[in-house]
Amino acid sequence: MAISREKVRDMYQLGAKRYDFTTVLFRLIGLRMKAYRSLAIKKLLLQQGNFVIELGCGTGLNFPFIMEQIGAEGRLIGVDLTPGMLDIARERIRRAGWKNVELIQSDITAYAFPGRVNGVLATGLFGYIPEYDRVINAVSQCLVPGGHLSILDGKQPENLPSWLFKIVLKLGGPFGYTPEYFNVRPWESVERYFKETSIETMYGGMIYISSGTASSSPA
Repeated sequence: MAISREKVRDMYQLGAKRYDFTTVLFRLIGLRMKAYRSLAIKKLLLQQGNFVIELGCGTGLNFPFIMEQIGAEGRLIGVDLTPGMLDIARERIRRAGWKNVELIQSDITAYAFPGRVNGVLATGLFGYIPEYDRVINAVSQCLVPGGHLSILDGKQPENLPSWLFKIVLKLGGPFGYTPEYFNVRPWESVERYFKETSIETMYGGMIYISSGTASSSPA
């Protein structure tokens, strides 16, 4: 059973100030999240001036990668459920001096997507959202023809030692990482609503990047 949205929000609110440090701890067991994030963003094939939405933006760890691609002429909206995470993202934006980044606190399933979006990124999100198929369909409708979705997330590993997977669950426990989180299959929805789809796995199959291109007409 998925953790309730309220529980997810409370866990991230409590852990917001140590979230970025937790990503450093993951690096100690070989999880190269910075490299994975960079690769996921490259799948969006962004250009200067593009309009991007990041779902579950958290503390804004992905913002520097995105801003490098879209520049000052582009537009970035970060959506997240947890005010404490957005507070840290807001400070990141202030320090960087970005004027074209907007933050929205919202349940992803209730978010009203604007139109004419060039790229949508979702990182570490859909294991919390049983309604992920509906969200991914909504993403397919908001993108311009040829726009891209890229999902970076985790799944049940095929080739990772069980003891190492248990460490991942332990480190991520304060943020709702459970075996159930890794059992969802959002890439199947990407294949349903997008064309030119791909899935790439890393870290013994536990980490995946699923991407797709929006069709020229609604799915």
